[in-house]
Amino acid sequence: MAHDIFLCYARSDRKIADLVAAALRSRGWRVFQDVNTRVGRRWHDEIERELDDARAVVVLWSAASLRSDYVLEEADTGKSKDILFPALIEDVKPPYGFRRLQAADLIGWGGEDGHGGLVQLLEPLALHLDGDAGKTTAPSGASPPPETPAPRKTSAPRKTPAPRKTPAPRKTPAPPAPGTTFRDRLADGGEGPLMVVIPAGCFLMGSPPDEPERSDDEGPRHEVCIAKPFAMGVHAVTFDDYDRFVRATGDELPGDEGWGRGDRPVINVSWNDGQAYCAWLSTQTGEAYRLPSEAEWEYACRAGTTTPFHFGERLSTAQANFNGHYTYNGSKKGKCREKTMPVGSFPANAFGLHDMHGNVWEWCQDGWHDDYQGAPSDGSAWESDGSRSRVLRGGSWDFHPLGCRAADRLNFSPGYRFDFIGFRVCRGSPIV
Repeated sequence: MAHDIFLCYARSDRKIADLVAAALRSRGWRVFQDVNTRVGRRWHDEIERELDDARAVVVLWSAASLRSDYVLEEADTGKSKDILFPALIEDVKPPYGFRRLQAADLIGWGGEDGHGGLVQLLEPLALHLDGDAGKTTAPSGASPPPETPAPRKTSAPRKTPAPRKTPAPRKTPAPPAPGTTFRDRLADGGEGPLMVVIPAGCFLMGSPPDEPERSDDEGPRHEVCIAKPFAMGVHAVTFDDYDRFVRATGDELPGDEGWGRGDRPVINVSWNDGQAYCAWLSTQTGEAYRLPSEAEWEYACRAGTTTPFHFGERLSTAQANFNGHYTYNGSKKGKCREKTMPVGSFPANAFGLHDMHGNVWEWCQDGWHDDYQGAPSDGSAWESDGSRSRVLRGGSWDFHPLGCRAADRLNFSPGYRFDFIGFRVCRGSPIV
């Protein structure tokens, strides 16, 4: 019987490959490893046959596998058939030609269930392998028709019972109105981050040519229309939120630089950490949590405005946490607090979102592009044809007000961590 998944990896990575194979088999999938080659079969023929028959190819990227011609050729076969599912088991950059494919982060994974990177790998595999299962076929042999029973003796007619009332159909609950806040319950008994419903709508993404000190990567300005409401974190994920995830998963605990934890935004977290947190939160709540797209972030930040800041043409340190020793567009100098502030310390925008300017830079889902030529117009994340770096938005406690503008953009490697970087989460439609 053909295998569902072909697992390719370097021989020196056999230990973690066995763990991955065990996790895949525990889901009921048949997994081929080269140790499965049977006696009497030509090794190369067997590999080629299994690759041809496999419905999915999982490649484990490491320093050793990047140097293996066999792994590269097997992965290339999977990519050419559009059935490749990559995973990082070491902090390496995938080889040229594979960098546009998002890889699950299994770095440091030791075989435990519920790991964010494992969820990243299993969910798309389940959708690919189980979501396209063939239609149930009819049995090959038709059953003989049942014998016709002998007619019953006629008895006295019964009274016809009164017809039952058909129950009224259940009403589908109306989606919450824009501006509604909520927290999803966690399976462990706690609560997720505070969320707010963002209305559907259209806006002009990017900065106009006459915005002071704008950059070319903020154009061309273009219309984006978001067709359905979505939910976004009222503020960035806090240490309270993130520390619960760490306790549950054993993930690495980020440092707080001595500024305090609790309701301050979590810092020293990478894009990969954000992905792991969203995967865990999705499992805990049964809802699809993720990082916002860059378009969703800017739409939510602007909240119907077209000025550099949702507050207007200028920004003050009474409105946001940034390096107030610098000015923008005629603004006055202010404070430089030299650290993050507790979330919600500053006024919200018209959508009910706090700290969209300053405090921490926030990771978005998108890959980095040098400008908006060819960008999606529907608000979706732009992950194709870009670099491996990921987008950040919003500015932070130690950046100039220029970097806090609604249109300003930054990018770093997905593994980069620093004390001015955090993230906030999103939930797509339907929201009930």
